[in-house]
Amino acid sequence: MAQNLVLNILAKDKTKQAFNGVRAGLSNLRSAVFSVQSAIIGIGGGLAVKSILNVGSQVEQLRLRFAFLFKGVQEGDKGLIDFASRVPFSLEEIQAGAGNLAVVTKNAEELNEILKITGNVASVTGLDFRTTAEQIQRSFSSGIGSADLFRERGVRALLGFKAGVQVTTEETKKRFRELFGKGGEFEKATEVLSTSFTGTLSMLSDKLFKFRLDTAQAGFFDFVKQGLAEFNKLLEE
Repeated sequence: MAQNLVLNILAKDKTKQAFNGVRAGLSNLRSAVFSVQSAIIGIGGGLAVKSILNVGSQVEQLRLRFAFLFKGVQEGDKGLIDFASRVPFSLEEIQAGAGNLAVVTKNAEELNEILKITGNVASVTGLDFRTTAEQIQRSFSSGIGSADLFRERGVRALLGFKAGVQVTTEETKKRFRELFGKGGEFEKATEVLSTSFTGTLSMLSDKLFKFRLDTAQAGFFDFVKQGLAEFNKLLEE
């Protein structure tokens, strides 16, 4: 009898210890989960701030390039951002190609026209925007004969130029405008591609980019930049 009593007491003690251990484990797990959650929130917030600063920096660099090319800080970047929000190409792609296109255009207005032509050519050929812009630059600088990729993709034939026939730069520009520009056969090619799944995702991404840009331009980017400038002065002193 006494032995059974001792065994029962021991069993209860072991059970109590086991439950206490489980409770402690659950408490630790809960703390760990909240710690991880807090870390994720912190990382997410940090990444959000970093992405806003990155966008602000990208557009700042873009504006400086247009200031050098077109003698006006605000002249080219706005059209570029608006264009990106309507087409199935990312702003990063368009920025990368815009430098090539700016070389063969006289002002921001002409650049916007060539951007649309480039987008239509990219949509028809399946080339990415940057590569298409590089080929457009070659075509508008030295004629269609200098754009090897366009020849491989059948763009030369599409423009109506026969192989082996010398084509001038002016003839090349005129034909691109007639076929891929306003009123041309492929004027709506980019719009059609925009309705595809990939195009929709791209435009959603550009809307998010625009939101980050608006946040940066609301003063956040300048505030951080000025703070870093002051910190730099402090380090120098």
